[in-house]
Amino acid sequence: MPRVVRVLPDEPAVDKEFDYLLSDNVIDASPAVPICVGTVVRIDLRGRRVKGWITALDVTPPKGVKLSEVKKVSSVGPPAELVELATWASQQWLGSRVHFLRTATHSRIVPSIAPGTGRPFPATATNNLAAEAFGRGGAVVRTPPLSDDFSLAIAAASHGRALVLVPTLARAQHLALAMKRAGVDIALHPRDWRISAGGTTTIGTRSAAWAPITELDAVLVLDEQDQSYQSEAAPTWHARDVALERAKRDGARWVIASPAPSLEALTCGAPLLTADRATERAGWPIFDLIDLRDEKPSAGSWCSQELSRALSTGRQIVCVLNRKGRARFAYCAQCGELARSEETGKPLGLEGDRLVHPVDGDERPAVCSECSSTKFRRAKLGVTGVAQELERLSRRPVVEVTATTESLPKAAELYVGTEAVLHRVEKADTVAFLDFDQELLAPRYRAGEEAMSLLIQAARVVGRREKGGRVLIQTRIPQHPVLQAAVNADPGSLARSELEVRRELRQPPEAHWAIISGESADEFIQRLGSQESLEIRPASENRWRIRCDDRQELVGFLKNVDRPSGRLRIEINPLRA
Repeated sequence: MPRVVRVLPDEPAVDKEFDYLLSDNVIDASPAVPICVGTVVRIDLRGRRVKGWITALDVTPPKGVKLSEVKKVSSVGPPAELVELATWASQQWLGSRVHFLRTATHSRIVPSIAPGTGRPFPATATNNLAAEAFGRGGAVVRTPPLSDDFSLAIAAASHGRALVLVPTLARAQHLALAMKRAGVDIALHPRDWRISAGGTTTIGTRSAAWAPITELDAVLVLDEQDQSYQSEAAPTWHARDVALERAKRDGARWVIASPAPSLEALTCGAPLLTADRATERAGWPIFDLIDLRDEKPSAGSWCSQELSRALSTGRQIVCVLNRKGRARFAYCAQCGELARSEETGKPLGLEGDRLVHPVDGDERPAVCSECSSTKFRRAKLGVTGVAQELERLSRRPVVEVTATTESLPKAAELYVGTEAVLHRVEKADTVAFLDFDQELLAPRYRAGEEAMSLLIQAARVVGRREKGGRVLIQTRIPQHPVLQAAVNADPGSLARSELEVRRELRQPPEAHWAIISGESADEFIQRLGSQESLEIRPASENRWRIRCDDRQELVGFLKNVDRPSGRLRIEINPLRA
């Protein structure tokens, strides 16, 4: 008798399971692939042959319904634990289970699982902080930017089956190589998917949160503050949350490590462990704040006297400007003060004789709040223009770097580019941020955390202060908490100020947001109706922001709304809101 299995087709818009017959002939055609929950099969659905995942075995078939047959057993798929986890994730971020199972499934056919050892590795190379962190069972560790990932990764591997997440593929490859040289069996996700499924310690980026390794003994998330861990596309799932849920389900030890842990990490209830003050300070470079208000204003001015002196030294310098076109900011031509809203503190642009905010609509007369001057200038900085000016001033060749730059010359001394340059250039004597205010005053509630992440990356490029590592920051708001935290090598001070602001403004993690957008957003909001615990406000055309103090309550309300036809996007606590 054929078995009856339940299959979830690889169709996000459907997100519904169907029963199929699984015959012995189909099973015998792929003898190496085990028939279990998560196995990838091929089925007929609405006249098309599509992929699907087995979600239940030996189910009772519905009466009076003629079942279609599974056409092929294709590949080893995610283990049953990840199929169940996909259901949890779909409820947390209101996404289709298919989205998460796609992430958990190898892009190629996997005929069998490679056996792994999963054996613990003697923790001979770990430091005291790493050993203490995993000894707590669960902990948040604040590490300096220039600390070593290796000790924490070795500490994780010493407990057995470990899952290690890092922000970038380059760092994953570097860490995997270092651990292999130390004698640790490593699977690099997704390349070594089969080996990971066998139980070998696995290292990877965001998608590795869905690596097939099961029965975890330890979970480590490095550089947890990095934005790359959260998906910008809906569903806006976060690798940290998925990894910690896996640790919770498996009873594994876990550690979140970061030079500046996110507020979500700091408020998760786990203890915060830090190195002693001298060690932490030594792991940061020197930050020099250049107050542009002290510079003589001039049209198109972007190079302070301090930066000009640095350019004349002949040292290797990386200049960062996260903008290709024109800025929306305006500053006083008399005193150099940045124009900002008197109510919100957000930067304003110059439109005729008014200072306006391009999104909020906040506006006031073009009068400087510091010196009462009515003369303002627009900041007109762009990577290409600065590169040309930089080459003229320094009389040296300049390499322009953006996200589309494929390769860099080996012997360049001067670079200018967007933040991509910090990921392309491994070492430099100095990193100079030409206009850091656009990061600090970006119209995003996570702007402070994102700005600190840039400084952390710059710190890794220039190295420790004892070796002369230096970061120059041109700004008109040197008193900003992000800059003061960097200068004092004290990211804890930033966390305290950020948490206070988030509490006052009811922003995540103190409250939870959902952004509803798309052509069907207005109809979705109408169907949702008025709810006492929800604050529903329009953000722009076909875009709504919903706020609630309890995440599960928020998700529960949204999940119970019948979705209208048409394009609809639901983002839970997105990065950019």
